[in-house]
Amino acid sequence: MVLNWNIEVIVDFLCFALTFILTIVSYYTPRAKKIKSLFFIRLGFISFWIFILLDGLSILFLNEYLGVLSGFLLIPAALFIIIGVNYTIKDHFYSFGFLITFGLTVLFIYIGIQPGAVEIGPQAGYLGIRWIGLFSTLGTILTGISLFYLFYWGIKTWINAPFLIKKEASIFFIGVFFVCPCGFIFYILYFFDPIYIIFSDFSILIGAIILIFTVLREPKLLYILPFSIHRIVVKDRNGHPLYDHDWSETNISEAIFTGFLNAVQLMSEEVMNIGGLLDINLEEGILILKESKNITVGLVASKTSKLLRDSVIKFTDDFEKKFERELKRSVKDMAQYDAAFELIEKYFSNFPYKIIKSKKQPLLLTGKYVKIPLELENKLRKIFPDEEEYEAIKTELIKSPLSFTSGFTKLYNELKDEIEKISDEEMKFLDENYDRNNQ
Repeated sequence: MVLNWNIEVIVDFLCFALTFILTIVSYYTPRAKKIKSLFFIRLGFISFWIFILLDGLSILFLNEYLGVLSGFLLIPAALFIIIGVNYTIKDHFYSFGFLITFGLTVLFIYIGIQPGAVEIGPQAGYLGIRWIGLFSTLGTILTGISLFYLFYWGIKTWINAPFLIKKEASIFFIGVFFVCPCGFIFYILYFFDPIYIIFSDFSILIGAIILIFTVLREPKLLYILPFSIHRIVVKDRNGHPLYDHDWSETNISEAIFTGFLNAVQLMSEEVMNIGGLLDINLEEGILILKESKNITVGLVASKTSKLLRDSVIKFTDDFEKKFERELKRSVKDMAQYDAAFELIEKYFSNFPYKIIKSKKQPLLLTGKYVKIPLELENKLRKIFPDEEEYEAIKTELIKSPLSFTSGFTKLYNELKDEIEKISDEEMKFLDENYDRNNQ
């Protein structure tokens, strides 16, 4: 049996190999982040890469059945990609594009199983498998829908990437551009001249290489979501704040924000008693409230989606389990709930911090989030028993040169010795006066 090796077969196999690597990377690099939207997009990727593999095999063996089967792989590719993107940005997975794709599926399969859906013929100087007639038209539409949603996802990733990885996001978008609009434009030109199918394959190959490079360098690009979350607060059923986490710059205290949640919850008491989630539209965002047996969780975001709502539900359930003992004892000390940061990492780490917006912006961490040597910390706490004064001084020392810190402690010790010496002299003077007066 003579194999029909040609440039298109080789490029198809290279595309499959590289994009398969990209899919594997997306599974293992993000450190087991269970993001359902990315799960569906991965399935779409896998279907699309198998489509490319079967397309290459159909040409290599000049097999019409493999040519039809490769076309059928476009169906799960399109559906999974649409579901993944919709799951990220909507309250539901269906959309107009999903309905069109689902509607075309039955017709596409029916046309594909009819004789004459594909044919063996010359193209660009070699023999290949060509889709013909309505099967070719529907296959092109399904391909276009898949690439449109992928391109939309790439744009959202680039726009919403935080400043610290904006450079990698720009390179990532270039790769998406080569795969989606460039690859599809050359694919359309293929109907006018078969030579353009090779350009389409090369465009996808170049884009795949760029995507692999950027994802290996910065895996967070795979799960940047197209909206922001600002703050999450947990309070008990009596309205006392238990935990507060802020993704943005705000001067609103925990007490004020919790009071706002209490007022909203009071006005919506009948709705909250029914169970589930309550969404309240704000001027520039949305407030999501979730009430459970012992706590109420309030989250403020720029918009909502099914993914975000699921994250709030799971966070609430795990918070109840993790701090069951403290909640039963009605512990109100917020320090006892600091370990809830692990749940933030588990369910909300795919939402990036966007406080840093420019490379010219100074980055200074408060003393609250910076670790210092234990010896220095003990000294500072003895000098400044008040917590606010302690944090303020620690922040200033952290911003100062190392020599300043040692000088500060040295000066403190000298002054302490002087004060003790003066105190001893004063006590001696008072004792002498006391003895003199008694005589």
